[in-house]
Amino acid sequence: MRSAEESELGTGRLEALADGFFAFSMTLLVLGIDVPANIPSTGADQAILRYLITLIPQFLVYALAFFTLGSFWYAHQKHFRHIKMSDGRLIWNNILGFMFIALIPFTTNLAGDYGDHQMGILPLEINMLLLGLIFYAEWSYVSSRPQLLHQKLDPRIVNRSKEKNAIIVVLSLICIGLSFVIPAWSAMPLAMTPFIQLSGRYRL
Repeated sequence: MRSAEESELGTGRLEALADGFFAFSMTLLVLGIDVPANIPSTGADQAILRYLITLIPQFLVYALAFFTLGSFWYAHQKHFRHIKMSDGRLIWNNILGFMFIALIPFTTNLAGDYGDHQMGILPLEINMLLLGLIFYAEWSYVSSRPQLLHQKLDPRIVNRSKEKNAIIVVLSLICIGLSFVIPAWSAMPLAMTPFIQLSGRYRL
């Protein structure tokens, strides 16, 4: 049987891996915005301007995904401020989360090109829903394992963080519901995510 020291590990490498996934995924988002091709030399400025105007939906989806990913990174940093050790379950919960973080550039690109169709925007909304559920599960698990924490947490802080993650799950479900009615604007509730992470009296 493994000793406690063998089953629990430090968090440094897991945090570094998380930072790498977030940074890489957030950087890849911009590659989903198409660069104009075959612009005529005559009237190029007007042609580029018209093209950029057509890209506004892609820019909006890019900004939405970028700030939402930033909010998840912020939540991850707040969680790990209190985590002293990681175990197998926490590690695999994070690896599962990394898989869906790495998927964000694809679902964002799809939404940018076909966001006015339900099947274009729905994968992004489901992607965000799964990330919200994973973050909720991570915090619920860690906050109930004092041996993984630096010190016992104030129950108000624990509950506040759970509420924030639960709200993101609810927002994602609202987006999915709206995709059946107004797919082009259905992801807009996710724009509240950064404000949710920054709000609250009991900050992590």
